[in-house]
Amino acid sequence: MGKASTGKFALAVVILYGTMSGGFGEDNVTSPEKPDIIRLHEDLFVKSGYNSHVRPVRDFRQPTEVTLDLALAHIVDLDEKDQILKAEVWLRMKWTDEFLTWNASGYGGIKAIATQAESIWRPDLFLYHNVNDEFDGWLEDVVMISSDGLVDWKAPAVTMSACLVDVSDFPFDRQECPLKFGSWNHDGRHIDYFSKNDVGDLANLIRNAEWDVTKLVAKRSNPLYNGVPYPDVTFTIHMTRRSMFYVINMFLPCVLLAFVVGATFYLPPDCGEKISFGVAVLLSLAVFQLLVAETVPRSENIPAIGRFIFVSLALMALSLLSTAFVITLGDSVQDSKPVPDWARKVFLKYASRALLMGDQSKNKWEARLCNPPSKHVENGEIYSNGIPSDTKPKPTVYLPAKSILKTTASTKKQLECLLQIQGAVEEISGYLKKMDMVKTIHNDWKTLALVVDRIFLVLYLIASVITLVVTLLNVNGNK
Repeated sequence: MGKASTGKFALAVVILYGTMSGGFGEDNVTSPEKPDIIRLHEDLFVKSGYNSHVRPVRDFRQPTEVTLDLALAHIVDLDEKDQILKAEVWLRMKWTDEFLTWNASGYGGIKAIATQAESIWRPDLFLYHNVNDEFDGWLEDVVMISSDGLVDWKAPAVTMSACLVDVSDFPFDRQECPLKFGSWNHDGRHIDYFSKNDVGDLANLIRNAEWDVTKLVAKRSNPLYNGVPYPDVTFTIHMTRRSMFYVINMFLPCVLLAFVVGATFYLPPDCGEKISFGVAVLLSLAVFQLLVAETVPRSENIPAIGRFIFVSLALMALSLLSTAFVITLGDSVQDSKPVPDWARKVFLKYASRALLMGDQSKNKWEARLCNPPSKHVENGEIYSNGIPSDTKPKPTVYLPAKSILKTTASTKKQLECLLQIQGAVEEISGYLKKMDMVKTIHNDWKTLALVVDRIFLVLYLIASVITLVVTLLNVNGNK
C-alpha cells in the first residue's frame, strides 16, 4: 500500500482508540460521582473477590475469636413434666473479619456499614440440647461492620432447650437451666469462643408470673473431644419459683386437711361417724396427691409437698386404726368385768389429769359387784346374812289359846304371801342393780376409751406438726 492507504489505516485506528478511550473516560468521570457507600460496598464485596464461605483470616493457622453476650428477654415457659425451657433471648456476637477493612477517610468518613448477614462469613454457632424441631437458625438479617473489620451480629430468637428439673423442693424449688453455645463443626483451632462478661444481661427482662430470674451466669469451657478442643460458652439461668399460687391452692389445703383429721378424735367413742369422716378426709388428701403427680415430672425425686402428703396419709391411716381401737374399747364390757386397777390408775387418774380432763378414777364400783344380802326366816323373824333385820325388842302380846291358834294359821299364810312378794321384789331389785352395775361398768370403759382417744389426738397433732416443720426446714435448708 501507498502512503495514502497507510494514513487512512492510521486514522481509523486513532478514531477507534479515541472511541474506546472516550468510553473509559466517561466511566472515569462518572465513577467519582458514585456515593461513597456504594463505592465501599463494591470495593469490599465485588472488586476484592470476597467469599462468604472462607474463614476471614490471612493466616489460616490463627483461630477466629468470637465474643458472645446474651440478653434474656422473657421466660416463656418451663415445662417441668417434659423438662423443656422456652425462652426469648437476644444473642450478641462479635468477631474480626480481616477481609472487611477500609480507610474511612477514603470513603467520606464512613466508619461502619450495615449489610445483609448472608453476604459475609459467620460462625456456625449452635445451641446445644436444642429441642425445637422448627428452629431454622438465627435471624439472618443485618450485621454491622466497622472500618477495622469488627463484625457485630445481634440475633434475637425463641429457644427451646432441655433443662433438667429437680422437683425435690416443689413448690419451693429453684432451677438452673443452661444455654450452651458453640460450634458444631469447627473446633478450637478454627473458631474460639469467649464470653464478654461473667454475667448475662437482664436489663430488659419481662417479669414471669411463675418464675423469678435471680441471675444469669456466663462461663467459658474448653473440653476435649478425641483430643481436639471444642470451646463453648454456657449461660446458666438461675430461677426461683413464685410459690404463692401453689401454697394457697395446693399446700395449704393439704395442711388443713391433715389437721382436720384431729376432729375425729373429739367425736364420742360410740359415734358411728368417726370412721366415715376420717375416710372422707383421707380420700380428699389422696386427690391432692394425684394433682401433684400430674404437675411434677416422673422422677425418683419426691417433691416436698408430695412427701408431706405421703406422711399425712400414713398418719391418717394410723388415726383410722386408732379410732377403730377406741370404738372397740368403748364397747368392750367384757362380761361385766370392771376396768382393771392398773388401767384405772394410769389412764383414768394420771393421764386424764395430764390431759386436763380431771380425775376420772374416783368412782369405784367393786362394792356393787357383791352379791345382794341373803334373807331367810327363822321362828317368825327375817334374818339378813344371819343378822335379824330388826334387832329392836318386840312387845309381848298375850292372847287367848284359841286366838293364838287362829292367828298363827293366818299369820303363816300371810307370811308365805309376804315372802313370795319379798322374793319377787328382791329379784326385780337384783335385776335392776345388775343392770345399773353393767351400765356403770360400760360407762367406765367409755371413759377409758375417751381418755385413750384424747391421747391419740395429742400424738397425732405432735406428729403432724413435726412433719410440717421438718418439711419446711428441709426446703429452707436446701435453699
